[in-house]
Amino acid sequence: MRIDLLGLRLDDALAVLEGEGIVPRVMLTSAPRRREETRGALRVVYASDSGSELTAARFLDPLAEEKEETG
Repeated sequence: MRIDLLGLRLDDALAVLEGEGIVPRVMLTSAPRRREETRGALRVVYASDSGSELTAARFLDPLAEEKEETG
């Protein structure tokens, strides 16, 4: 598992892998009650050893939401 990618925002992890010439397959997952949730940041929760597969989930980020509100 690529632990260096865990917890990164999905866009940041994709940028790291792009720099390595890897275009991963991305799967999204969520808690059953949050399937329709659109708020929060997509973060990597799994990355295969080769980096060719990523799984991401939404995490509510109070600091990011606060920045959006204050603009």
